[in-house]
Amino acid sequence: MANIQVGKPVKGSQLIGREKEMALISELLSIGQSIVIIAPRRFGKTSLILEILDRLKTNNFYTAYIDFFTTPNLESLSHKITEEVLNNRKLGKVFRKISGNITEVFRNIELKQTIESFEFILKYGTSQSDEWELLSDSIDFIDKYPEKYGKKIVCAFDEFGDISKFDGDKIVKMVRSKIQMQENATYIFSGSYESVMETLFVKPDSPFFRFARIINLGYIERDSFKRYILKTFKTNNVTVKEDIVDGILDFTKGHPYYTQLIVQQIILNKSAGMLNDKFKLKTIIEQVLLLENNYLEKQWEDINQSRENVQTLIAVVKHGKSLYSHIDTKKINLGRALKKLIGTGIVFNRNKYYYMSDPLFELWIKNNVLNN
Repeated sequence: MANIQVGKPVKGSQLIGREKEMALISELLSIGQSIVIIAPRRFGKTSLILEILDRLKTNNFYTAYIDFFTTPNLESLSHKITEEVLNNRKLGKVFRKISGNITEVFRNIELKQTIESFEFILKYGTSQSDEWELLSDSIDFIDKYPEKYGKKIVCAFDEFGDISKFDGDKIVKMVRSKIQMQENATYIFSGSYESVMETLFVKPDSPFFRFARIINLGYIERDSFKRYILKTFKTNNVTVKEDIVDGILDFTKGHPYYTQLIVQQIILNKSAGMLNDKFKLKTIIEQVLLLENNYLEKQWEDINQSRENVQTLIAVVKHGKSLYSHIDTKKINLGRALKKLIGTGIVFNRNKYYYMSDPLFELWIKNNVLNN
């Protein structure tokens, strides 16, 4: 069976579509324009970022990738930044292994030469370390290290909306004050929650207002996804009618995660001898719905904390365009609820039409809420 990755970042030939987005973002970054990428979770932001960074490396850029979601505290954040920047000279692994061991640090000639210019590196893992000072120095390092070698760097801060967990106001002000003065660094900021990213980048009083160009990432373009699905089925010796492929994309709308999950499930059914010429796509979707049930239940639990959000989301599922004629606005603040649901990436607003970003969650609501 050919490799089909679902649920983790992919690059190269495994990355489907997004060529227009990658070309635009790469060009903007190349001329020094920082970027904000906003999309719901599972829309392939990380895959897109990693592929762009790989392409920029081939164009002689230094790069760095830091995931704020998986970074637990300030010291680990500054350590990760320093390690990622050092990776451009193949020193990241050395730094990680011998951090805090001064004797070992000075045995590596190139790292020793780096420390002569950036002494803060010696403080990691020692009693001299102060987490805020290390963070400050590591952010300066993003800009100063490439300068030493006559390079430019593109640094990606993935899930940047999670920055608030590090004593929000203080760290936001520090990062903003430093990177606005940098000459060799350009940034990609990405986030899953529109409301958080809006607070950071969009509002006139936001700390990063007009600092970066905003890109809203949507579904993957249909034709690209269709070619990928047909090729994947052929590679795995799965014969399906073209209307099955169209049915998959009609259901998922080009949602990256669920489209690939359905394709994977069809191939697994074929491998297990459970697929014949008369199989129904509905059966596969029901299997995927069962696989994702715990995740979907948790999503509904979170929404169920607010009656206003529940009633509004049900109206979105049932009515879409004509929400105001189906909601008693004397009892429910529809504008507030929609702003909350859009802000968390659950609902999209396109041309005055409201719809759910997650097609499987929409089906789960129809089956478990509307039909009960």
